Order: sequence, then C-alpha cells, then structure tokens
Amino acid sequence: MAPSANCLVRWWHLLVPGRNSVARPSDRVQAWLVLMVILAALVAIPFSAAAGSAVYAAQQHQSARELAENRPATATLLADGPPDSVTGRSGEVSGPRPTDATWLGSDGARHIGRVNADAGTHRGDLVPIWVDRSGAVVPAPLSAEAAVVNAVAAAVGLYFVTCLALGLIHGSSVFALNRHRARKWQQEWYAELGKKAHS
Repeated sequence: MAPSANCLVRWWHLLVPGRNSVARPSDRVQAWLVLMVILAALVAIPFSAAAGSAVYAAQQHQSARELAENRPATATLLADGPPDSVTGRSGEVSGPRPTDATWLGSDGARHIGRVNADAGTHRGDLVPIWVDRSGAVVPAPLSAEAAVVNAVAAAVGLYFVTCLALGLIHGSSVFALNRHRARKWQQEWYAELGKKAHS
C-alpha cells in the first residue's frame, strides 16, 4: 500500500476509531481539527469567488460612472517635461512628472494647469489627458481590464487570508494539543516512578 494510502487509512481510524483503537482522545481531536480546516478551506472558495464578483460589479459601476462624467482631451505642454534620464542601479527611466500645460475644457474654455508629462517630452508636445465637466484634469477612468484584475486580486487575496487564518488556528491548536500530551505523559511518568519507588 502506498504511503499516502497508509496515511489516509490511519487518519480515518483516528476519525472513526474501532473498539481496539489505541488512539488518544487528543489524537481524535487533532484529526477532526484537520477535517474541519479542510472543509472550511473548501467552503471559502465560493465565498471568495462571490467577493470577487461583488468587487467586479462595483468596479464596473465605477468605470461606467467615470466614463459618463469625464472625457478625453489633449493638453499642449507649455514647458519641457522631465529630462530623459536613467535613475538608480536598476536602470529605470524616470517616470512622468507634473508639467505646465494648456487644454480646452468641455465648454471650449481654455485651461492652464499641470499635467503629467513623460520623460523626454518638450514644450509644444501633445499629451493625452482626461478632464471632468468643469475642465479640471482627472485620472483616467477605470478600465475593464483593471476591473477584472482587481476582482481576481480581491478573490485570491481573501482566500489566501482565509487559508492563512485557518493555518494559524490549526498550528496553534496542534501546539496546545502537543503541550497537553507532553504534560499528561510527564504526569504518567512521574506516577510510574512513584509506584516503583514504593514497591
């Protein structure tokens, strides 16, 4: 019989002991604890999926609202963007930085402010932006791809935290059971020594 099969048989005898079983009560408690942890981890799967679906629905609503309230526009830089330089040992190019620019709002009025310009851009370059109804620059709306990624991350993260909590509960319970077994074994050992001393 394979080792895994032997382990399953032993575990089953702990859960359902026979008349001649030598399993201690604490062994049965530990076996049932493992079973409860496995069942809880399985039950957590649909709950985590439901949480991810709820996040996706909320993000879809947010994306639709942002798309309805904001619109794309094009800003013209009034100054050069950040220099095209490499920073750090990793060799990463410096990211976008706020730069003076001008753009037209939804009502056709001209606005002046700061927009994020990539490294290496120059005065007069065009930069795509998003503006609200008042013409103020706002972040780009949440994309459908980002909504999917956020929903998956929420579901996986919730399941990971649940499994981590179950693992901590199992580990602390086994630690307590081991201490109980060691204390009981020590008491039995001292009792046996006392009997031998009086005999």
